[in-house]
Amino acid sequence: MNQPVAEIGIVRSSRCVSPDLWDIEVESPRIASLTRAGQFVHVRVSDSFNPLLRRPLSVGPICGSALRLIFHVRGEGTRLLAAKRPGDPVDMIGPLGCGFPKFEPAELLVLLTGGIGVVPLLLLSDQLPPEQERRFILGVRSVSHVPVALQEASERGILWSSDDGSLGFRGNAVQLLEKLLDEAGSRPIRVIGCGPARMLSGMKALCASRNVPALASLETPMGCGVGACQSCAVPRSDGEG
Repeated sequence: MNQPVAEIGIVRSSRCVSPDLWDIEVESPRIASLTRAGQFVHVRVSDSFNPLLRRPLSVGPICGSALRLIFHVRGEGTRLLAAKRPGDPVDMIGPLGCGFPKFEPAELLVLLTGGIGVVPLLLLSDQLPPEQERRFILGVRSVSHVPVALQEASERGILWSSDDGSLGFRGNAVQLLEKLLDEAGSRPIRVIGCGPARMLSGMKALCASRNVPALASLETPMGCGVGACQSCAVPRSDGEG
């Protein structure tokens, strides 16, 4: 695991993708060169002590020496970050957290995500070997709440599901996963999920019933970014810790 570094990045571009959702590209050569899919950066959003804490954000696609931060505006911290414009500095520490492991070349990987959970899986898809076969499922409420531009999603071969049927498969992401598993037959499959807790719970139940190995990337609120304050800790389902 690479040691995190502190770096002042520079905003290259900033755009609003859908209501309250922003996609910012930040020039950050050192962090971009070290980050593995599934890791995050801890961002200081203000030069003052308000807000006091940094904001943890998953690292999305990396373009050379720049990385993309895709996030919802949920409070003062993310509002300040969304207000940054090209040329503005961004104080970051990263990469932090655990990246995804390596996968068996013979496995069909199914990347399952909902909403903003797509961010680390975009980078995972980019960092997988070209010969690694994969399917990418992204569930949203409707076409007006997409976290990725439709053109980019098309270029990446993303399969959409939407609750109201306005985009792709009518239903949720887990229902589309079930359909895909039915079509895949007996070939070796591994599911990698990141997204809402309800989606991950459904993924776990479905994969357990089919004996399909699955891996969940969890995202929770945190203070320190390194696990010391334990605010990010998630109880194990078996109650053991």
